[in-house]
Amino acid sequence: MSAVAAMSQADVTDLSVSACAPARVCLAGESLDWMTGGPSVVAAVPLHTTVTVIGGDCVGPVLLASPASEPSTRAVDADDLGNFVGDGLDYLQAAVKVVMHRWPLLIKGARIEAASTVPVGAGVSSSAAVTVATAGALLRFADAAVPAAATVAQAAYDAETGQLGTGAGWMDFLACTHGGVCRIDAGDPPRVTRLAPSLGVPMLVIDTLQRRATPGVLASKRDRYRSGDHAMRAYAMSATAIVKDLTAVLRDPSPDHAVVGALMSEAQRLLRDLVGCSTPLIDECVRRCLASGAYGAKLTGSGYGGCLVALVPIEAIAAIHASLSDLPVRVMVFTTGEQHGVVFPPSDY
Repeated sequence: MSAVAAMSQADVTDLSVSACAPARVCLAGESLDWMTGGPSVVAAVPLHTTVTVIGGDCVGPVLLASPASEPSTRAVDADDLGNFVGDGLDYLQAAVKVVMHRWPLLIKGARIEAASTVPVGAGVSSSAAVTVATAGALLRFADAAVPAAATVAQAAYDAETGQLGTGAGWMDFLACTHGGVCRIDAGDPPRVTRLAPSLGVPMLVIDTLQRRATPGVLASKRDRYRSGDHAMRAYAMSATAIVKDLTAVLRDPSPDHAVVGALMSEAQRLLRDLVGCSTPLIDECVRRCLASGAYGAKLTGSGYGGCLVALVPIEAIAAIHASLSDLPVRVMVFTTGEQHGVVFPPSDY
């Protein structure tokens, strides 16, 4: 029995525990995780989702809350946790469903609150950041101990892929759990190889503000791949080779960022020409970034809108930013990446 399981109801009421998970960009290898169990290279960025679990009466419904969802709150009885309604609160609910069996009485009546700076539906793993942070906070709450990264990632994967059936592969959950710059091999079991704490060069994350429904996008790609679509099969083979080359470059303590950028740009060409998931606005942003001095640029995530990422020399930031100023985009400048994955701020324990 864990320490918190031995607590009385009075002890648990208002007990507060939080977990924080970063967003991520994909440098190469989108969709290979669910296509072939193949590899990708990802980098965490300083956009975060924090989820807080506040203990309740141990008997009532679970209250879910997120200002990013409409409606922003929902009360769910324990017996109804498997009934999802199709809004953003489903990601919190699915994580509760997965973790609740550990200490169900403790989570009954609890309040689970999410706050985030991660743009939703933009290709930077907003949903994985939510499920990772929720699973982490719930596991920390239930066990009175910091959970292992593998346990958090598995719970988040089970919540989104198992409970919600979004079709997401392992890449997002492992990227948000581990942070830094990692190669992810989505086999059985999946493996995470940390390549560096950060890329060591600024990144621009450019949000086109064009949104798409990720589950539908993944389903269409999956149908094409399974039907033997030549372009999708060619993408899988070529993208795997790019990930291999990118891994080799990033293993160097002083990687050649021009080479990293060139590989990213080649990955963008594959996504544009073979997968067909770029957009005219993304293409124009990529063109302007490269013309203004970026090492490389590409869309990140499922595509068909959302974000792209550009790797840039620090002296080129102003010129690149200015080159995008007349486009309907939001430019986020990060002079460093996020070396941490899921973290646990000080709690009431």
